[in-house]
Amino acid sequence: MARLFPVAVILFIGAMLAVLAFSSVSFADEHGDAGKLEHKVDLENQSGMNLIIAELYNDHRLLFALVATATMALVGIIIGHITGIILRLLGLK
Repeated sequence: MARLFPVAVILFIGAMLAVLAFSSVSFADEHGDAGKLEHKVDLENQSGMNLIIAELYNDHRLLFALVATATMALVGIIIGHITGIILRLLGLK
């Protein structure tokens, strides 16, 4: 085990250097408008919460991403607690 650790570290560092080298080569070419996010959600048929979320997506993408991430985390925590309660009721810990 002690002999494998330095080899693993060297392989990991080599892999990271390769990823950095190839990623910089891929960005060396001009891609024009490839990075632009021009997509907008149609708001005509939206109402209520869907309209709020669609407007947030159209106007503030970073805030939308943060809200979506926080919502997923909250749902995960709720599911975890409910699962814990059910397992406790079944006698499993």
